Amino acid sequence: MDRGAIARWKVDDGKLTTDSGALVNTPYTRASRFELEAFPSGSSPEELLAAAVAGCFAMTFAHQLADHHHLPYELRVEARVMLVRPKPHARWTVPTVRLHCTALVTGVDDDVLAALAHAAKTESPIIRAMGVDVSLTITRDRPEDWHEHPAVQ
Repeated sequence: MDRGAIARWKVDDGKLTTDSGALVNTPYTRASRFELEAFPSGSSPEELLAAAVAGCFAMTFAHQLADHHHLPYELRVEARVMLVRPKPHARWTVPTVRLHCTALVTGVDDDVLAALAHAAKTESPIIRAMGVDVSLTITRDRPEDWHEHPAVQ
């Protein structure tokens, strides 16, 4: 499998387009990358990395659960990628990625759920490719909370 994207950059802004068409001329700028208040102005490589990590982890975790006969109703995965510059004029770096997963799944003990989540973190191809520390926290929605999920009722 081979997936790709094209980045076009001119002076101080650019456009991103993916093979699938999920992104078509999606703007990204220096401001959207380095100025938090500029968030609505476009995407950033770090935001796209966070989406890739969250999506890959969710798929890998769902597969881990299914392999152990636990089908999740929903996995909500949030990934946070921070670009930092430790000292002025030092190189920009992504020191860590923070993942938080909220799982709506029944029939599995909390310890098993946590073990499967950590196994998914280890098995996730995108996480392995990054080579940075990835922290993971997991919480679970309980069946008694399903009133918040109308599709389940």
